Amino acid sequence: MEERTVVVTGPSASRTAGGVDDPRPAAARLTTAAEIEVLLAGLPQHSPELRLEVETLDLLRVLTLAEPGTTVDRLVLTVSAWERPLDTWVGRLGRVVHVQSCAVDYPVVEEPAPTRWAELAAGVDLSEAADHPADTLAPATVDIRLSRPTPLADVARGVYPLLGVDRRQHGYGFVELGTVGVTSAALALLPNRTAPGTPGPPSVHLEGAGLSHADLGLVGTQAALEELLGDQDPARTLVGHPLLLDPSGHLALTERAELPLVDLNLHNPIGRRHILELSRWTLALTSHDGDLTFRPLPTGATNPAWPPARNRVRDRTEKPAQWSRPAAAVLSGREVRQVREVEAIDLSGLEAVDHDDELLLYRRLAELAATGSILHSLPASFTAADDVLGPTLARLLRQPYRPSTGLVRDLRSVPQRREAMQRFGGFLELAAGAATLGHRLLPTVSVVLSTMRPSRVVDVLLALAAQRYPHLEIAVAVHGAAEPVGAAFEDAVRVAGASVFHHDRATPFGAVLADLARHTTGDLVVKIDDDDVYGPRVIEDLVLAHLYSNADVVGKTTEYLYFEDIDHTAHRRFATECYHTQVAGGAMMLSRAMLNEIGGWRPSPHSTDRSILIRVGHAGGICYRTNSLGYVYVRHSEGHTWKQADSLLLRNTPEQWPRFMPEIIEA
Repeated sequence: MEERTVVVTGPSASRTAGGVDDPRPAAARLTTAAEIEVLLAGLPQHSPELRLEVETLDLLRVLTLAEPGTTVDRLVLTVSAWERPLDTWVGRLGRVVHVQSCAVDYPVVEEPAPTRWAELAAGVDLSEAADHPADTLAPATVDIRLSRPTPLADVARGVYPLLGVDRRQHGYGFVELGTVGVTSAALALLPNRTAPGTPGPPSVHLEGAGLSHADLGLVGTQAALEELLGDQDPARTLVGHPLLLDPSGHLALTERAELPLVDLNLHNPIGRRHILELSRWTLALTSHDGDLTFRPLPTGATNPAWPPARNRVRDRTEKPAQWSRPAAAVLSGREVRQVREVEAIDLSGLEAVDHDDELLLYRRLAELAATGSILHSLPASFTAADDVLGPTLARLLRQPYRPSTGLVRDLRSVPQRREAMQRFGGFLELAAGAATLGHRLLPTVSVVLSTMRPSRVVDVLLALAAQRYPHLEIAVAVHGAAEPVGAAFEDAVRVAGASVFHHDRATPFGAVLADLARHTTGDLVVKIDDDDVYGPRVIEDLVLAHLYSNADVVGKTTEYLYFEDIDHTAHRRFATECYHTQVAGGAMMLSRAMLNEIGGWRPSPHSTDRSILIRVGHAGGICYRTNSLGYVYVRHSEGHTWKQADSLLLRNTPEQWPRFMPEIIEA
């Protein structure tokens, strides 16, 4: 076939990665996974130069499914609506062999406004300030040249970490995953944002008898499955356990083809604005002739005068546009971005023509529910909701809803998004399927907890014993306690199945945590404090956020505070469901791989949490804040390592209650 430069042409001149005018036509914007798949099917076997423009970063993932025989010498890729995860974030090129040069053109980050030094000096917590990524979307371009023809899938896989957060699985004994001739639907089952292909050894000298390229392989066709099963030659095993995919994307062996399939790397609440003000607009969802239409509805709410504008996360609930989309198509990255600003979606106008149409609508509703937009008022005519969506999610979708703020809104949104992701998350389905073959894909979690007050830690140990996440181990350090541990402590340790270690008081706090981490084996490590309050789904929430954010550190925030001495609860203003530089030390999870890379906790007596976050940042890692429900930070009179006046912590708190709020924990 004749070699040629492949340019998906558009109407205007483009610019190179360095910003210089390029006389060649710009690449047209590709907006759906289906368009990418059509493009891949029509590409020549080799393209000296391939210039593409995709609208959103999630479409780059589809390029990693290209056939291994499709090669390029140069790829110029532009993401036209690119969003930086964090203002300080810089990507890194993944492994691409034969790289000759690689240039990246990121949008310029504007200088932030001067810090409020007076308030900072006074001890005011500024971590809730708008240090989100910039609100604007702008193009980002990668121009990578190869010294010899290289598979397009490998190039795209290496380019992705330059533009988006993507980390490998962190832990010991995880299986190698592969994909063979699958469509974009298979991306929903993967733990990472890029498809792994079927990675072979980097050298012919490393070929080994019986060493499969992948332990588990997602296979797109029955013919490919039979070919893999029929090749029993241990000298050239490609996939140890091939798993056939249904056209819907589900594993064929699970018989879940009619159920929704949520892609955790796409259908998630990342970027959902946590605005503690009444929204002025919601959406109504209707269906007609195979299309879904999102129509804006005014709520009648206006922006309140409090809190002052300078301390307010900007209310961006201006009137959204009305749009329609095919009901049969998976919710795209662009549409996820469109609804993340929308508080609620009214389903009362939905109609299903027949049972098949009803099943199709459930798939879209599950994807929408995972984004955090509150779905409500599902008509009673959707009789299969309990069977398909499950009774919990069906009940939430049927309930009416009126625009709310603060805790009331979180108590509706968080359980809905959690249920949708956990019940229909594709990777969780793959993990369950792999378990039947003797493989573990879900991470194990180690909790490390140090206390100088064994009597106070009893409630925390009982809360950890009640966690719903199954793969959990607990390590407790009694750190120079002046009092005997007592029978209540011993009973709580027995109930929780915890391991107990003793350290003298002279040992620095950081050294105690480091020693605990060395005595544990979990793929993920969670630091828990001895004096806070934890609900039964805290670990579950952190693991789920670890899966959908791909971040190295995941945590909750001190959004909910309980002042023990005066029996008072306050709800503070914090940005959540976003990449960030800071999380709460009492509910902070990081991967074992990252913990090992930074050398663990420093042997310092104070600021141990900050030392971890600083070193993660220096190592090129990134943090993510998930929702704060299930965790309450407690202030009491027994002393804190975080020195902060209670009066300052009560500033800018839009909600307060003269009691402890169990709803925060039980959600």
